[in-house]
Amino acid sequence: KLKKERWVAVEGLHTGQFVYCGAKAQLTVGNVMPLGKMPEGTVVSMCEEKASDRGRLARASGCNCMVVGHSDDGKKTRIRLPSGSRKTVPSTCRAVVGIAAGGGRMDKPVL
Repeated sequence: KLKKERWVAVEGLHTGQFVYCGAKAQLTVGNVMPLGKMPEGTVVSMCEEKASDRGRLARASGCNCMVVGHSDDGKKTRIRLPSGSRKTVPSTCRAVVGIAAGGGRMDKPVL
């Protein structure tokens, strides 16, 4: 079933590209999947703080989080935030694979 939805774009997406959501989605740029299904070192954006809160972390242009590790029981995942601090969130929280688009927005123009 095709369902249209709007959310923050990530670098590498193009117009008309299909993005897939869910635990069975592949680990490719633009897809949405639970943090527990991602390997350590995956770069993500629009990460949820609590399960199904529609993405609260790393939404600004050029921001990203990184999956640092998973707990032994698989219920918690540790992520590194854009500020550099680390946060533990439930593994059921979802995130978009990739860096939020629009990086370099604040750079000075070349004159």
